[in-house]
Order: sequence, then structure tokens, then C-alpha cells
Amino acid sequence: MLTKRPRRIRAAWEAGTVAYGVAVQLPSPDLVEIAGQAGLDYAWIDAEHGSLSLAEIRELIRGADAVGIDAIVRIADHDTSFIQRVLDLGAAGIMAAHVCTPEQAAALVAAARYAPAGLRGACPAVRSVGHVTTDWAGDRRRADEDVVVFGLIEDLEGVENVEAIASRSGLDGLVFGPFDLSMAHGLDGDVAHDEIQKLHDRVVRACREAGIEYVVANAAWEFGGVAVTGSRTVTLAGDRGVLFDGLHRLLDSARSAGAAGSQP
Repeated sequence: MLTKRPRRIRAAWEAGTVAYGVAVQLPSPDLVEIAGQAGLDYAWIDAEHGSLSLAEIRELIRGADAVGIDAIVRIADHDTSFIQRVLDLGAAGIMAAHVCTPEQAAALVAAARYAPAGLRGACPAVRSVGHVTTDWAGDRRRADEDVVVFGLIEDLEGVENVEAIASRSGLDGLVFGPFDLSMAHGLDGDVAHDEIQKLHDRVVRACREAGIEYVVANAAWEFGGVAVTGSRTVTLAGDRGVLFDGLHRLLDSARSAGAAGSQP
């Protein structure tokens, strides 16, 4: 982040409103800019399932900065060096995959903050401070206050430990990962199954009781709708799904119109 603007997600929380976002797997800064122009508040950049290099992640973060939205990077593992690098590039926060224990979650929180609060390596010459800082004390304090750290609960072990993770780790919020959990249950991607709903409801309840955020990973996957969860951080869809569904609807509409026009 090259300008010292308020982070959109935290600003929404403080205002009592909802931050809306999109998941991004494609290496297109234009797509991130379009998301911002459409009025969204954040893009979470999928460095777990998206085939993205660090240079491509940097350009996606630049796209977010260009339209004043937050970039959250989903990390595939808990590599503290990678966390440091994406935050140094200017990411507003991280979303860590496969969080299974409160100890793992606490380590992620520490990796995202500078000493003495955490273990993030400090450098006064990185993109997140404008390439060369003129106010390190202020930049360091602002970074620690602004960064958001989310954990994905997508394993059976994570669900079993979710109350401890939510209440003891210092995470800002939890994300429910139904697809991996459906596979662990032998349900082969059936994210609407009753067993998955039970796990989902437990995660939502743990967040509520611990006073942290429940983050919606995909609005279409929420049981009973987003409003039921009370989430203030709602990912509407992913980039591939938006493109596929949009083109599919346009094609269906064009074919229907063509068929109607060909009637005698």
C-alpha cells in the first residue's frame, strides 16, 4: 500500500457495515481493478489454488491499490517467509489454509506483526512502506494495527479445535472450507450435505462466541443465506465462476432470443 488510506475491511467493521469481495485465481490486475470499480471492498488472491507467482501476486496487489480496495492473500502453507513477502508487497492481510490447531493460528498472527507483538521481519525499504519509509515508527504501528489474519477451517482436526482456535489464537476471523471437508467425509464435493451444515454451524457459532469475524468464502455456499451468519466480510464469488456464469447466461439469452426470432 503506497498511500496511507484506511483499510476497507477494518473500516467496514468499525462502521458496522459489511465488506464485500471477490476471490481471484487468475493473474489479471484488470480483473481486480474491475472489482473495485464495481464497488467491492476487497479481493482475496488465491495463492493456494491459483497458479500465481510472487510477481503476479504483486501486480494483483497493485491493481487493488489502484482502486483503493484491500488485497488479502490466501497462502497455501504457513511459511513465515512467504507471509512476510506478501505483506512487504502491500497486502492488507493473509488467509491461511488448513488451520488445525490454536498453536498454528497463533504462529500465523505472530508472523503478520512486527516485534515486540510478533515475529515479522522488519525492513524500511519495501513496497508496503512506499519503497523507502520516511516514518518507520508510524508505518510499523499502522501495519500492526491494520493487518488482518484469517484462518481457513477445512479439516476435521480444525473443526474439532475450532473453539480453541477462535478464542485463543488472536485471529481476526475464520473461514469455513466446505469442499475439503466434504472430501474428508467421503461426500465428494457435496457442500450442501447435512453433515457439512453441522460443521459449518459449529464454526459460525465458535466465531460468534469468541467475538471474532466469520468470513464468508463464497456466498452461494452459505446455508440459509449470508444474513443468518451475521458475517461482515462476504466474498460474493470467485473470478472463474463469475466469468463462467455470466457468459453462460449471455449465451442462453442469445440462444433464446434467436430461437424466438426464428419462429414463423
